[in-house]
Amino acid sequence: METIDLFLTSPTGQSLVALGKACVTLMIAWSVIRLLKRSLGTLAKRGYIHDQLKATVYTIAKWLILITSFLIILGFFGVSVASLWTALSAVLVLIAIGFVAVWSVLSNVLCSIFLVVLSPFRIGDEIEIQDTSSVIVIRGRVVGINVMFTTLRAISDDPEQPSGDELIRVPNNLFFQKYIRCWPGKKTKTLQSFLAAQHQINQTDPAKD
Repeated sequence: METIDLFLTSPTGQSLVALGKACVTLMIAWSVIRLLKRSLGTLAKRGYIHDQLKATVYTIAKWLILITSFLIILGFFGVSVASLWTALSAVLVLIAIGFVAVWSVLSNVLCSIFLVVLSPFRIGDEIEIQDTSSVIVIRGRVVGINVMFTTLRAISDDPEQPSGDELIRVPNNLFFQKYIRCWPGKKTKTLQSFLAAQHQINQTDPAKD
C-alpha cells in the first residue's frame, strides 16, 4: 500500500490520475451529447420541433458541454482556470439574459409540446378560449398547429359576419392561461399526427418549408 501511495503522490502518478479523470470526463461529455442528439432527433422525427430548432439547440448545448469539460480537465492538470471560469460565467449570464428576453418564444415552444402530449383538443375540434376577467372570447375550429401558434378558423354567431374566411393564430402558451371549452368535431385527427404529416410534406417538398 505504501508503494501505491507513494506512486500516486509522485508527479507521474498524479499525471496518470489526472489523465484518468480527464478520460472519465470526456466519456461523460460524449454520452451526454449522444443522449441529447438522440432525444432531439426523436422530437424532430415525431414533428414536435423543427429541424432548424433541433440543430440550433444541439449546437449550443454541445459547445457548452465541450467548453465546460475542457475547463474541468484543465483543472485536473493543475491549470488555474479561475479567470476562464469567470469569463464562462459571464457568457452564461448573457445567455440566461437572452433566454429571459425570448421567454415568450420558448414558452410557446414548450407549450406546443405539452399540447401534443396532453392533447386537450384535436384538429377539427371547435374550441372557445375565454377569460373570466374579460368579455373577449376567442372561438374557432382547430385547423393547424406549429411550435408557436395554434391556428383556428373563426366561427361567428353574427349572420352579417359569416364564418370560414378569418383565421386566428393563438399563441400556444395562452391555452395554459385561459379557460378552454371544447366541442368534438367530425373526422378529427390528433395534433401529433397532424405535425407528423406536415413534417413529411416538408421533407418531400422542401420548397414548401
